[in-house]
Amino acid sequence: MTGSRPHGLPDVPADPRSCVTIRCREHGPLVVELPADDSVRLRVTDHVGQEFLLPTQKRAVALCRCGHTASQPFCDGSHTRCEFSGAELAPRPPQ
Repeated sequence: MTGSRPHGLPDVPADPRSCVTIRCREHGPLVVELPADDSVRLRVTDHVGQEFLLPTQKRAVALCRCGHTASQPFCDGSHTRCEFSGAELAPRPPQ
């Protein structure tokens, strides 16, 4: 089952457990979460396609938004020291 998306975006699976989810953490990194099954593999590449080694074998990885991490593009917690501010909210669909 799929749901209709606004703004001409394609339908997405109704079950979020089968999706890759990217969460914007308040005043923190982007957290990329993979589905629980092994159907999806994560690759992070630079602008020329060279692959970064992932810092963990877990089903989630945190990507830096503050620009102060020593391990770009991955988060190392530097956002707490530099007082990074980022609390974006997704737009609410019209009622």
